[in-house]
Amino acid sequence: MNGSEMILEAGPSVILMELIIYLLASILLIVLIDWYAAKKIGNKRMWGYRVLRTPKALSLLIVTFFTLVVGILCLYKDLTVSRYTLTYFGLPYYLSVLYFLIKVLRRVRAETKGRQL
Repeated sequence: MNGSEMILEAGPSVILMELIIYLLASILLIVLIDWYAAKKIGNKRMWGYRVLRTPKALSLLIVTFFTLVVGILCLYKDLTVSRYTLTYFGLPYYLSVLYFLIKVLRRVRAETKGRQL
């Protein structure tokens, strides 16, 4: 058997560890982006900042929900995937952070230029 025929599998513990790392990194990035928005817009009481509460909550909900669903599958259904598939598990985390970043940058631009979206 050569190296190209060998399929590496990731068991439930590897998947859970990877998901926890993705979750913590995503939460940290969302908090940092939120801090940037509060600093640029003014303070947390301003209307422009309050508009960002929904996208922030949605981003946090997506990463938490995905982690819970896959975590439950790992714990109770003994989920095993290939290492190549495991790299795609980071996609929902990346997309939710990117979504929040785009919303923040658009809101900051609108607030600093004096326009409302």
